[in-house]
Amino acid sequence: MQNKSRKFLMMYRRARRRKISVCSCHLTLLSTLLWFLSCFVQRIHAGAAASSNDHENKDEGFARLVRWMRQHGGQVDPRIDVGIRDGIRGIVATADMDVGTQLLFCPWELIIGSRDIDHQMQGEVDMCQVVQDMADAMRRGTDSLWHPYLDHIELPRLPAMWDQAAIDELQSMPPSQDVTRHIRWFEQSCDGNLDEAGMKALVAFISRANEVGMTPIYDLLNHHNGRRNAKLQIVEDGVRLVVVGAGPVHKNDQLYLSYGIKTASTMFRDYGFVEDWPTAWNFRSKTSGDNFAFVLFPDGAAAINPTGDLLKSLWQSDMSLLEYQALAETHMRSLALADLERFVVCARDRLDEFPTTLQEDEVKLEENRIALSLLSDQSRSENDVTNRSSMEDAGSAIRYRSDFKRALNSAMMCADAMGQSLRERISSQDL
Repeated sequence: MQNKSRKFLMMYRRARRRKISVCSCHLTLLSTLLWFLSCFVQRIHAGAAASSNDHENKDEGFARLVRWMRQHGGQVDPRIDVGIRDGIRGIVATADMDVGTQLLFCPWELIIGSRDIDHQMQGEVDMCQVVQDMADAMRRGTDSLWHPYLDHIELPRLPAMWDQAAIDELQSMPPSQDVTRHIRWFEQSCDGNLDEAGMKALVAFISRANEVGMTPIYDLLNHHNGRRNAKLQIVEDGVRLVVVGAGPVHKNDQLYLSYGIKTASTMFRDYGFVEDWPTAWNFRSKTSGDNFAFVLFPDGAAAINPTGDLLKSLWQSDMSLLEYQALAETHMRSLALADLERFVVCARDRLDEFPTTLQEDEVKLEENRIALSLLSDQSRSENDVTNRSSMEDAGSAIRYRSDFKRALNSAMMCADAMGQSLRERISSQDL
């Protein structure tokens, strides 16, 4: 999955770099598209509010999707279902399953983007066609082969869907300057019709496509590099999803894929969330002009200035959390004192550059929560929908910048503690 995912991303980025340029003439169109997308996500919010934490509450849409898959030659292991874990909808195991178990087989016929093993999605033209084919299928509704699949898709709330007020709440943090890059790519490279169906198809492609295109059921699995336990495999007749990892999947475990190695800002821009752990952050120091990166784990463990080899180990290994944290500590002990001290100084400067403190952000989040609670859940007027979406987006932006501040503070404390330990060791050697 990792190699294939990187191939897909490199393909997409090369195509995008050839075409993307920022043109002011798109601003009016983008404003209209943002309103379209605001309308789409209301169903998601309503569905999320009604969900419980028990995966045994069956998702009827998923049941229909499974029946459709089987009717067209696909195979779905009966021991998987849609469930809610920690407020997040995903695929959950309803029984124990060993490594190597096939969870899903999807024939080429049901994949949007690849016809067979010799005709897989390759470059920009193919990617544009996937988006356009999806949009056409959405317009046809129940007459489309893919209706049971596309009708079940839920869209994430991406920063590209925000208004300027919400983007401003990012306080110039990435991806604030780059939120509409995929829209610009589609407009300039695909010459497609960006009506409501076109926008929904584009957002679905950006947030759910894999190296062969759009694969039903597979794209319901969530991302977690630290807990990856499923992997896509390409076979002669289609693709299959299998259990991977150091041990079996147990009942009630959520099944996870890896979207590859991405920074938090890229994850947030393209998928609408920041991964739990390992979380890769980066920032630029205005004081020194240097770029810094760090990877954060639970309990404040961090790896600053990670090497390429360390990143490969972190994202391609099947280790426990304690093993990941030990690997990060070993890396930190290998750093020079000057590097640790420079990181601490620049991290502190970066935190001081923000117009609000973390404590002030928490106050704003509480105000945002109260304001949202005062809006009627029953009202679905255009104005109320827009207001709710704007407020929710602003809250997401504040939470994102707060997450970064907490992460940077943790990494700074970790580097400072390691630097202090190294200074004491050097001092004792001099005695």
